[in-house]
Amino acid sequence: MNRTSGGDGGASLAAGETPLGTSLVRALRLRCPRCGARGILESWFDLAAECPRCGLETDRGEEGHFLGAMLLSLVAVELLAAGLAALTIVLAWPAVPWTAITLGGVVLAVGMPVAIYPYSRLLWLGVDLHIRPEVD
Repeated sequence: MNRTSGGDGGASLAAGETPLGTSLVRALRLRCPRCGARGILESWFDLAAECPRCGLETDRGEEGHFLGAMLLSLVAVELLAAGLAALTIVLAWPAVPWTAITLGGVVLAVGMPVAIYPYSRLLWLGVDLHIRPEVD
């Protein structure tokens, strides 16, 4: 990867390469991680084949590419569920509502992956874009 020296005191990005932080913020706004354009989502569950503005292909050319997105989703849901369960136990001690914790865990396990699906896909696309700026 061709990196050039910039005025920020460290290595700067090659021409056309988007900084990781910028890519992640754009992904959290459900926009193209490379250029920030809208329209990269066709629906909540489908990414467009490419960005309508910059042409970034959402299929990065590897089988199983979005396993990283699934990992991000799994980790986020598990941390949220464990954190909420622990907080509920601490706040309700000694009369812990085990049934509510169990039902809440089931609702989170089913609902949260659906709720964060496009975020995890676009966040992973942004990370992958940073790791592999150009795909042959």
